[in-house]
Amino acid sequence: MDDNRREQLKNFIEREFIGPDPIDWPGLQQENGEEILISDPPRTRYIAGILFPVGAKESNNDDSSKGDTDIVIEDEQGENVTNSEVQSDDYYEFLEDAEELIDRSNAFCQSAMSITVAIKDSDCISVFVSAGTYKKRMGILPGKENEVVQYVRNPISWESDNFLELPSKAIPLKKYKVGDTDLCVDITFRYKRTGFSIYTFTLENTKTMVANRINDEDCYFQVKMRLNSQEGFHYMPEGQRINADDDYMSNLLLYRRVKNYAIGHGCAAEWNDLEDDVRWIETAVFPSYEVKPIVPSVITGVNLSMLDMSQDDKFVDVITQLGLLCDKYEEWIATLERRRRTLDRDLLSTADRHIINCKKCLKRMKKGVNLLASDSNVKKAFQWMNKAMLMQQLHYGMPLQTWVYDGDDGMELQKPLPVMPDISDDSTWYNKQRRVYGEWRPFQLAFILMNLESMNNRESDERNIVDLIWFPTGGGKTEAYLGLSAYTIFIRRIHNKSNSGTAILMRYTLRLLTAQQYERAAAVICACEIIREENAAVLGNEEISIGLWVGGDTTPNHQKDAVNKFNDLKAHRSNSNPFVMLKCPWCGAQMGVVDLDGGKRRQLPGYKILDGPRKTKKFIYKCSNRENDCYFSKRKSGLPLYIIDDDIYEKKPTLILGTVDKFAMLPYRPEAQGIFGFNKDGIKITSPDLIIQDELHLISGPLGSMVGHYETMINDLCTEVSHNGKITPKIIASTATISRAKEQCHALYGCSTDAVFQFPPAGLDAGDSFFANEDKQKNGRKYVGILASASPSDATTAIRLYAALLYAVKTMQVDDEEQRDPYWTNVGYYNSIRELGQAQTWIKADIDQHLDVMYKRRYDDKRFNQEEYRAYRRYIWRDEELTSRVPGDMVTASLANLNIKYSPELNEDGKVKEYPIDICLATNMISVGLDVQRLGLMTVAGQPKTTSEYIQATSRVGRNATDAPGEIFVLYRPGRPRDKSYYEQFKLYHSKLYCFVEPTSVTPFSSPVRDRALHAIIVGMLRLESGEQFNENPPGFPKPELVEHVKAVVEKRVRDIEPDEVEDTMKRLQDRLNSWEDWNPARWTPQKNYDGTMGNAVPLIYSSSDKPNPVWDKRGFGTPTSMRSVDASCEAKVLLNRYIERDE
Repeated sequence: MDDNRREQLKNFIEREFIGPDPIDWPGLQQENGEEILISDPPRTRYIAGILFPVGAKESNNDDSSKGDTDIVIEDEQGENVTNSEVQSDDYYEFLEDAEELIDRSNAFCQSAMSITVAIKDSDCISVFVSAGTYKKRMGILPGKENEVVQYVRNPISWESDNFLELPSKAIPLKKYKVGDTDLCVDITFRYKRTGFSIYTFTLENTKTMVANRINDEDCYFQVKMRLNSQEGFHYMPEGQRINADDDYMSNLLLYRRVKNYAIGHGCAAEWNDLEDDVRWIETAVFPSYEVKPIVPSVITGVNLSMLDMSQDDKFVDVITQLGLLCDKYEEWIATLERRRRTLDRDLLSTADRHIINCKKCLKRMKKGVNLLASDSNVKKAFQWMNKAMLMQQLHYGMPLQTWVYDGDDGMELQKPLPVMPDISDDSTWYNKQRRVYGEWRPFQLAFILMNLESMNNRESDERNIVDLIWFPTGGGKTEAYLGLSAYTIFIRRIHNKSNSGTAILMRYTLRLLTAQQYERAAAVICACEIIREENAAVLGNEEISIGLWVGGDTTPNHQKDAVNKFNDLKAHRSNSNPFVMLKCPWCGAQMGVVDLDGGKRRQLPGYKILDGPRKTKKFIYKCSNRENDCYFSKRKSGLPLYIIDDDIYEKKPTLILGTVDKFAMLPYRPEAQGIFGFNKDGIKITSPDLIIQDELHLISGPLGSMVGHYETMINDLCTEVSHNGKITPKIIASTATISRAKEQCHALYGCSTDAVFQFPPAGLDAGDSFFANEDKQKNGRKYVGILASASPSDATTAIRLYAALLYAVKTMQVDDEEQRDPYWTNVGYYNSIRELGQAQTWIKADIDQHLDVMYKRRYDDKRFNQEEYRAYRRYIWRDEELTSRVPGDMVTASLANLNIKYSPELNEDGKVKEYPIDICLATNMISVGLDVQRLGLMTVAGQPKTTSEYIQATSRVGRNATDAPGEIFVLYRPGRPRDKSYYEQFKLYHSKLYCFVEPTSVTPFSSPVRDRALHAIIVGMLRLESGEQFNENPPGFPKPELVEHVKAVVEKRVRDIEPDEVEDTMKRLQDRLNSWEDWNPARWTPQKNYDGTMGNAVPLIYSSSDKPNPVWDKRGFGTPTSMRSVDASCEAKVLLNRYIERDE
C-alpha cells in the first residue's frame, strides 16, 4: 500500500516542533491563513528551526561539540588557502569570523545554520530563504470579552535577484542581506580543487540580544535556506585510507555511485539525488531518508517449486531448472567481467576478487546439481527436505485458533478451520490469496545446493569452509538454514538410520530470539518427524525431535520443576508460564493458559502431565485439537518438542536450539556429553554434523572473546577421528550486518581467513548480487532525524515526540480505520536500561499530560461537542517493556501482546475488545529476531552505539512493506557531539548504511579471558569426554593421556588464532592443572546448604557469582555460568558505621 500515512506523521511532527501550525478556527488564524498563537509564546510552542539573536544562552557542551572535523580550511591535494598572498591580518580575521559562524551554528540557542557544498568553477548559484517572525499584540477572541496576548506570524520569503558572486582566496567571505530583515547569508571560501571549490553557506540572525533577555520578536522561526545550481553541484571530496583493507575497498567499489553533496552545521542537508544532476541543496531541520529494500531476486523462467522438487515424476525437470539457475548466474557473472573494463584502475583488483568469489559460488552450486542427478541418497534427502519445508510453511502459517467455554465443563475452538492443509491440494492452503507458499527464493536454494556435498560427505574438504549468509533482515536467511537443517537430518538418517543423536546445534545470543525461532523450527521438525514415520524403513524408528536449551529463568531445568510449575499454573497459584509454546506448531491451536467461564475454570491445552516409573510425573506437549484432527493430538508421545534440560540430556534431540550462554554450563553438566555423541563410558559414538550461529555480528567484543574461548572445547567435543583424519561439523553463520567477517570467524572458529565464504558474494554494485536487488519501486524504511536545539531538555523533546506521534496516528486521514494499526504501537528503542527506566516514568504522567495540552489546543470542548472531542482523544491504555529485566517465562507472552492489532470494533458493552500496545519500550534485546509484521513505527532515543545495532534495531519495523511501511524517528540529543555528527550528515549516513558498519574485535585468549575461563574449558573437556566413574565425587586427577590431549587441543587452537599468546596460555593452563592436583578437592561442584550458603567440602569449580566459603581457603576455581562479561566484578561493603549528629 503506497499511501501518505508516513508523510502525514512527519508533517504533523514538523508542525508540532517547528511550525507553523495554523488552526482553522476564528481568532486562531489570520485572513491570509497564517497562524495566531494564544496559549503559548512561539519559543515555548516551537523547539526547533529557530535562529536566536546573537549572544543568546549557549550550550554548556565542551569544545568537542564545536566545529566539524569533516570540514578543513586547507587541503594538501588542492590549492591552499594559506597562500602567502592572503596571509595578512584580514585573513586571520576571516578565520576567526568563519569559525565563529560554525560555533554559532552549533550553539544551544543557535543564531546561525550552515551547509558546506562543492561548486563547479563554471557554475552559477542563487539562494532562497524562508522564515517566520511573530509579533506580540493584545486581542479579543470571538465570543470573549477580555483581551489576551496574541502572537501573529509574519512569513518571510526572499530570493537573490541575481546569481551570487562567490568569494575567492583573495576575498574569502561574502555577505548578502536578506531583504529588510536581520537575516544574512554569509558565504565562506574553504579551499579549491581541480574544477571546483568548497564553500560554506551560513544563514545567520545578526540581531544582538538586548539586556540579557531573549525576546520572541528577535527570533526567526521555521528557518530554511535553499541553494540552486544552474549546472548541478559537484559532490564533496572523500578522504582516502592509507591502509585500505579488503572490506574498505569492497565498499569503495560497491558504493562508488553514492555521493555526498553537502554537510550541515547546526542542521542537516538535503538534496535531490534521483536525477542525473543535483540542482538544489537545502538546510533541513528534520531530515528524512527512505532506505530502499534489498529484496530477493526473482529469476525469470526458473521454477523453484518445493512441491515439484519433492516429487519423483518431476525430478528430471527439477534438474533442468536447477541447471538453468546456474546458467543464469553464469551469464550474470559474464556481464560483470564486461563491465569491469569501465571501472577506475584503483578498483580493478577489488572487482577481480569479487568475480572470483562469484565463480567459486557457481562451481559449488553446479557440484550440488550434479550430485542430485547422480546420487540417489542425496536426491531422496533433497526431496524430503522440500516436502518438509512446504509442510512447515503451510502449518506454521495457520492462524491462532483460540479456545472458548463450551457451556458445560469443557472448551471448544472459537473458530475452527474447516480443514487441515494438504500439500497436494492447494485449495486447503490457508489464505493462499495473500501468501506465497512453496516457492524457494533463489538465494535460499543456491545456498542449499552449495552445501549438499559437505553434508553428504562427512570427510569433504568443504566441511572446513565457514559459510556466512549475509542478507538484509527479513530476506529469508532463516528459511535457508532451516532447509539445510532438514536436508542434514534426512541424509544423516539415510546413511545410518540408527544414528539418532543430536545432528544440529543452532545457537543464538538472546533468549527472545531463541524462543521465537524455536516456534518456527518446531514446525520443520514436526514435518520431518511425520516424514520419518511414513518412511521408517529408511529413516529408522528413533524420533526426530527438537530441544530448547536455555537458562532456568526461561524454561524448567528439571522435570520435577516443570510438574510443580504446571500444577501452580493450573491451580491459579501462578500466572507465570515457563513452557514457551503458546500455539501448536502443526495446527495453530492455542496452547497454555485458557481461563473459561469468567475465570472460574482454567485449562492448559497442549500441556500434559504423564505418569512415569516409580510414581514420577513427566511434562510433555500434546495438542488438544481433535476438532481439526491435528496429527499430534492423536500421537501418544505428543509433539516431538523438548524444553526441559532433563529431557534434552536423555533424548538428545535431533536439533537443539540454545543460547551461547548455556554452553558455559558444560563444565557443570557432564550429563550433556550425549549431545556431542559420547556414551556414558565416554566413548565417541557420533557427533553433530552442523553448527549454525545466527546473528554473528553479536558475537563480538567481550562476549565474542568468551564464545571464541569456549569454542575450543565445543570444537573438540564435536570432533570425530576417522581413518582419514578428523571429522568436524560444518559451520554456518548468518548476519545482516557485519564487517571484517573473515577475521571474526578466524578468531571464533580457528579457520583460516581463506576458509570463510560470504554468500551471496558481492558483484560490482551494492544493490545487485544476482540473488538480491535494490527495489526502488517498493516501500523502504523511512528515517526521520529529530534534533530540537531550542528544547529546554532532552526529556521535554522525547515527551513531546511520543505524545505527538500518539496523537498523529489517532487523527491521520485514512480510508480504512485498520490502516492506523501499523503505527498504533510505537516501539521506543533505548541504548540502556537506565535511559529506558526514565522514559517509563513519562508514560502515565508527562506524555499523557502533553496529550491533554495538544487536544485542548485543537479540540477544546467549548468549540467542539463531547462526541467530537472523544473521537480525537488518544489515551495510553497499554504499555510494554522488552528488556533483559522481563522474566524469561514472560517473553513469549510479551511477543504475543505485540501481535494484538488495533481495531475500532467494540464489544456489546461498548468497550474495546482487546487493547493493542500503545508504547513498547525496548533495548537491544529486540535488535535481532523480533518479527512482528504489524509494527511500522519506532522512536530511537539517541544514536545507538554501533551502526550494526542501528540497522538491526530499526529493521524490527516495516517488515511488511506493503501494508505497514516502516517509519523511524531518530531522536538526536543536541548536547552529545556524536549524535549531532550523525544528524548533520544524516543523508550521507543513511544512503549507504551498510558501508558504516564497524568491524568487530574478538580476542579469545587474551589475559582477562584466560583468567576467567581457561580452567572452565579444561574441566569441561575432561568431564564430558570421560565416563560416569570419572565424574563421581571426589574428582580424581585425570589420566595423563587425557591431560596431554587437552594440552594439545588448546595449544593448537591458540597457535592458529593468537600465536603471540601461546606461551602465556600454556603456562596458565599448567598452573591450573597443578592447582587441581594440589587441592585434592572433595567435590566437583559445591554442596549447598538449606540456607543457600556453600557447604564446607572443597569443590573443584563453583559459580563465579557465588561467594566462596572461607573454609575452602582460596581453593576451587570460580567458574562462569554465563559468557556475558570478562570484566572483574567487585563487591561494596560498609566498613564503618557512624551516626552524624546535626546541629539543631
